[in-house]
Amino acid sequence: FKLVNNKRRKKGLDTLEYTYALNEVALKYQNEFELRRFKNTSSVERKIKKSLGSRTKKAGFDGGLVLPILAEFEALDYDGKSEYFIDRNKTDSEFKLYYGKKPRKNEVNPQRKPIEAFDYWTFAKKLLKNLESENKKQLYAKSYKWGGLHLQWYYKSLNKRKIPQIKMVFLLGGFATAGMR
Repeated sequence: FKLVNNKRRKKGLDTLEYTYALNEVALKYQNEFELRRFKNTSSVERKIKKSLGSRTKKAGFDGGLVLPILAEFEALDYDGKSEYFIDRNKTDSEFKLYYGKKPRKNEVNPQRKPIEAFDYWTFAKKLLKNLESENKKQLYAKSYKWGGLHLQWYYKSLNKRKIPQIKMVFLLGGFATAGMR
């Protein structure tokens, strides 16, 4: 949220105000789509748009324009192409994922580099870069004045031979006539 506001400020736009009502609705949508992937964001966004207006009104948001932006991104600093494996017996890595091939039982002193988790700031920067490629027009539109954001683990990707994913629901709110005000 802070990085989006920094970019908006650099572009000469008003910053987004954090709104509890939009954040609450984003959380409810996260809970509804808890076991669903956000890889094909357009289909999930269409489902959200059907009931978004009424839900935000019920939550107390009075803006006439509301837009969902969804994303799913890797939580680990994985290069995207290297081979990796899971070793549930090791405790030196939180997610127990390591680069390379799984060591054989007869291998003496196997050393593998763990796949490190992002810190929050680095994750936010990578997520924003990913968002800008698809949703730049919406993120930096003058008509949006408020925002609500919720991040959540995609639970089916945890503790498996998968790179853990984090899903995001970002709701932008404003008025269609914002440029006239």
